[in-house]
Amino acid sequence: MISSRDPSLLALRAFEAAARRLSFTEAAEELHVSQAAISRHVRLLEAELGRPLFRRLHRRVVLTAPGQRLASDLAIGFSQLHRAVETVRDISTRELRISVERAFAARWLVPRLGGFSAAYPDIDIDFESSDEVRVLGRDTDVAIRFLSSTSRQRRGRGRKLFPLESFPIIANRRAGRVARRSDSDVLGYRLLHDDDGSAWRSWFAAAGLKGFEEAKHLHFNDYSLVLTAALKGQGVALTAPIYIGSKLKMGRLIRLGRTSVTSGEYWLLEATDRGSARARAAFVGWINAESKGLASGERA
Repeated sequence: MISSRDPSLLALRAFEAAARRLSFTEAAEELHVSQAAISRHVRLLEAELGRPLFRRLHRRVVLTAPGQRLASDLAIGFSQLHRAVETVRDISTRELRISVERAFAARWLVPRLGGFSAAYPDIDIDFESSDEVRVLGRDTDVAIRFLSSTSRQRRGRGRKLFPLESFPIIANRRAGRVARRSDSDVLGYRLLHDDDGSAWRSWFAAAGLKGFEEAKHLHFNDYSLVLTAALKGQGVALTAPIYIGSKLKMGRLIRLGRTSVTSGEYWLLEATDRGSARARAAFVGWINAESKGLASGERA
């Protein structure tokens, strides 16, 4: 029979530890109880919820779909409880949770992140690369997100890092690094997209160029795939120099045409809890210094 009462905190804690480690034995060691106690708590929880949370296999366990959902939410909840206690004690946490969009993380931030770790070796980083919206304070301490030119401006504890200026690029198949300077040369290539075509439409409008509808198109769901396709000579990509600066310098990619367009801005968003204040301040100061030149239009 499914219980209408809320499960005990001990049962939830036992399940969260077992789910995180996928081991009743390791969960018992972590919580300083017996394996039988972990198993009992989990079975009671499953009985109260009316559904299995684990599949018991030979010498191992795996989470069921309901178990995965519960484990994910509980991990966030227990993290919040820990931070709430630290805040009351006025203790600064050594951990900084950062959520960053995938393209920005891979092409700009992660290659530089070693500099932050070297400057602040006492701060542990929990880094998430995701395009999904995260709740500040609950899911992350700092989020870096791209806002298109048509998006509403951020309010509250948000600060603009730098605008994103993009121009067409193609693979360099010839000796030398001389780019073709006519915007109309874009029409000789397949247009590579990682959106619904809005970015290229904006560029065509800025260039005063017709022919978007008649052009050949290739759509992807990820910027990295667009860049890979461009490097393989499969078309022309619209991208920013902060993502491809090294490839431009090496001559693997070259600019096509003269027109560039500002498609939006990168913003840094902060939580407000006191527990992560010191770590946040260190990261914000560091990334502001790293992005200072980009804010004035300099290339990476």
